[in-house]
Amino acid sequence: MAEETGEPPVTEQIRISVFTPLIYVAILLGVFIVFSIRYRRNRLNKLVSIEPIFPDNQPAKIYESLKQSAADPNVAKENKPHDKVLKAALLRRGAEAIRRSMKLKENEPIFNKLYEDGLIGDDVYKQFQIQAKLQEIELKEIVQECETYKKGWVQTFFPTVQEICFNEALRRRLSAIDSRSEEYAKLWEYLVDQ
Repeated sequence: MAEETGEPPVTEQIRISVFTPLIYVAILLGVFIVFSIRYRRNRLNKLVSIEPIFPDNQPAKIYESLKQSAADPNVAKENKPHDKVLKAALLRRGAEAIRRSMKLKENEPIFNKLYEDGLIGDDVYKQFQIQAKLQEIELKEIVQECETYKKGWVQTFFPTVQEICFNEALRRRLSAIDSRSEEYAKLWEYLVDQ
């Protein structure tokens, strides 16, 4: 009818309070914050539940305990470890970190290939990535510790640590060869007696 008479159509206007969009945004932000907190907590729980590839790092624990006892003012001066002991413990910690880093770098192409082929799951691959990241952090901490003892010690520290690591690997191989030769000798004697 309004079209026939030429009058404009009547539209109803809905009045909205100024607080309505503010309440809407506040609710949206609240939901987003709660979701974000729960999501992060869930991810953290998953990361904590991932089992490490390597067992506990005993040299790092020994170094930290020695460092704490050296810094503790309640410990008598005679019972505090000498700087040489702390440096030796740091060298041992560095050798273990280098050994673990070398193992991870050695196995990285294998893990990548297995993951690409779908032979290992996301959890195992994530475990490998987390362990690699932890080793990077460990090496950075060791560098910082080296600098606290003597500026520029890092230049000679890491070649020394690599030498220690290679010597230990060689010692392990030699002892494995010795134990195998003993086993084979016993087996040979058994077969000869038969």
